[in-house]
Amino acid sequence: MCLAVPGKITSIDHSIEDMTMAKVDFGGIIKNICVQWVDVKEGDYILAHAGMAISVVDTIEAEQTLNDLKQLSF
Repeated sequence: MCLAVPGKITSIDHSIEDMTMAKVDFGGIIKNICVQWVDVKEGDYILAHAGMAISVVDTIEAEQTLNDLKQLSF
């Protein structure tokens, strides 16, 4: 089972043809995620699986989810 946590795109890199990558902030952990097949811009929230963006998440819903997860932390 996978748990998808929203991540916020902080920058997008178009330097490699046919391989658009983004730096995505997952609660302070920055990961390089392929966003080639998802229409995104800086500031968008995404869900990713295995290093690839699978969908864009509504900003309000993403922020609410992140706040809920913070409240569950010990």
